[in-house]
Amino acid sequence: MSVQFLLVVYKEDRAVLADGDKVGFANHTLMLPANEYDISLEGSGYEPSSRSVVLAGTSIMRPRVVIFD
Repeated sequence: MSVQFLLVVYKEDRAVLADGDKVGFANHTLMLPANEYDISLEGSGYEPSSRSVVLAGTSIMRPRVVIFD
């Protein structure tokens, strides 16, 4: 599997979960294997509660960006 890049944007640093597993922190580029994931944040108080994303065709300069409010 190829390595893909994900950037989760949130107003504060918070743990990022991919399918319920901690994979890093918001506002930092993360590296994950190519796959489909349910992305969420640790804790509560953000929307939406999760986002389904497919990680494929990314690069360090063009990560898949997921934004939570």
